[in-house]
Amino acid sequence: MLSRLAVPASLVVLALFAVLVGFMIYELDADDLRWTRLAWLFAGVEAIAFAAAGALFGSSVQRARAERAEKEADTNKKDAEGGRALARHLKADDPTSPAGGSRLEALGARPDSGAAALAAHHADLARQLFPDA
Repeated sequence: MLSRLAVPASLVVLALFAVLVGFMIYELDADDLRWTRLAWLFAGVEAIAFAAAGALFGSSVQRARAERAEKEADTNKKDAEGGRALARHLKADDPTSPAGGSRLEALGARPDSGAAALAAHHADLARQLFPDA
């Protein structure tokens, strides 16, 4: 983001450059020596004007990209929190852990059933994907 001083300064530079362009058009019939000196001066001012235009337009493009990135980051943060919560639940339901086995048995699943094997598999996946959750 440009500072409060940079935006008006850039606009002033661009306005002065427009005036200089008009002056150069007015001086088209100048003799060679005068035209060469004006062209040399014009090249220096042109570089400053293009830098000012780049600052103005570049900051607006960058601002839009930053806002889009922040929105994506918020969405990804919510998804990651959901994934970690799911991993914690899957790990808690692991039939190989003391707490998980008793929870599955309370739901009617036997430790040697397919549901217990599936729960163990999901808990292993959760440990691999989210070791800290």
